[in-house]
Amino acid sequence: MMRALRYLPLALTPLLPAALAAQITITFAGDLNGSPIALDSILVQNLDAGGDTLLLYPDTVLVLGLSTGMRDFASHVDPIRSLPNPFRGSTDVEVASTGGEMLLMVHDATGRLVASQRVEATPGQHRFRYTSGMPGLHIVSVEQNGQRHAQRLVAVEGTGSANGTLSHLGAGGTPTKEGRPKSDRSLFTWQPGDGLRYIGYASNDTALFCGVLQETPFLSATRTFFFYAAACPEAPTVTDIDGNMYATLRIGDQCWMASNLKTSHYSDGSEIPNVTGNNEWRSQNTGAWCNYENNAVHGTTYGKLYNWFAAMDVRGVCPLGWHVPSDEEWKQLENTLGISADEVNDIGVRGETENVGGMMKATASWNAPNAGATNESGFSGLASGNRDGFSAGTFFNAGSIGYWWSSSDYGEFNYAWYRRLSSSNAGVGRYGYYKRSGFCIRCLQD
Repeated sequence: MMRALRYLPLALTPLLPAALAAQITITFAGDLNGSPIALDSILVQNLDAGGDTLLLYPDTVLVLGLSTGMRDFASHVDPIRSLPNPFRGSTDVEVASTGGEMLLMVHDATGRLVASQRVEATPGQHRFRYTSGMPGLHIVSVEQNGQRHAQRLVAVEGTGSANGTLSHLGAGGTPTKEGRPKSDRSLFTWQPGDGLRYIGYASNDTALFCGVLQETPFLSATRTFFFYAAACPEAPTVTDIDGNMYATLRIGDQCWMASNLKTSHYSDGSEIPNVTGNNEWRSQNTGAWCNYENNAVHGTTYGKLYNWFAAMDVRGVCPLGWHVPSDEEWKQLENTLGISADEVNDIGVRGETENVGGMMKATASWNAPNAGATNESGFSGLASGNRDGFSAGTFFNAGSIGYWWSSSDYGEFNYAWYRRLSSSNAGVGRYGYYKRSGFCIRCLQD
């Protein structure tokens, strides 16, 4: 599915004046399990100056100019086009009419007709509004004068009814995003040094895919969204209290974050202490976080390391509507990926024969041999290492082992259950260890 949320820190500010003589061109591409996939849309956000803009299929090029900010080259008129897409609740669909009776239909992913509208349409642009009953993938199609055109739509939420509704808004106009014309949203500007976030969406006949990239652009480049498995259709992304955005993934009946937690605050805004000293860390009995080796670059790559007290604080370390998974919820994930009911309760490495750990590991950023790594599940587990909570408070095993807390108390030794992936085997480790230890957190939707 999606490669873990990737940040691309580019501390090359001194090179900017020479590199940005005229403009920067960012070209976007999609990759699904090693094969190209068309991007339905790319939302571009300026993290420093604010504002955003949306590129819609077939537009995949963002042009950043020093004096004019973002320049939009979408001068063509598509036979059918919608904004926003993906959408929450409703989206505006613009159709190019050649004149005469026009039939607009929306089908869900199973092929069931969920909405239709027949109108006598004059030549020119006509706008319709589609309100989705259920979240998920939809196909909107228009038939007129023997011609048929279609577009994929992705609803991330709906009204809860079995069917949707289509209404004809009339001729002329421009589709809107969140009720605002794009021309009124052209406050998106860019200056050298501004950080940008790209949220890419793609879909096929059955699933939605979503990825998130972040960088400070300084040279023209191609940025590829790597997808491995389906995003959660009702929540393709989730944002924590600090504004960090995470892609999501659907594994069986569960919706997981596709990368490790990075927040430094609880969900009510309270600060989680950043504990850097080794002695202080190993004696900590309240919530704390750190970056591996107290290096912010490692925190960007792997996510933060938290002790179990931060994971279990009543203020909530995960975004609202999400939580730290229990031991039983980890078992549900492992059952879905192939660990048998007989083996899932064992302590130690399980699921090696089924390559369950390999399915959960990213294919890059691990030390050799990274046994069995395919990332088939989209979990994109990284070898984040850990911080000792027993004796020394030191860091070890980055590149070789990844550790994730559960919310479940082990029952003795001041331990809690956790999961471990290792470069040296293709299984999933289930163990208990000291609650003062620093492990990663992967949040699960309520």
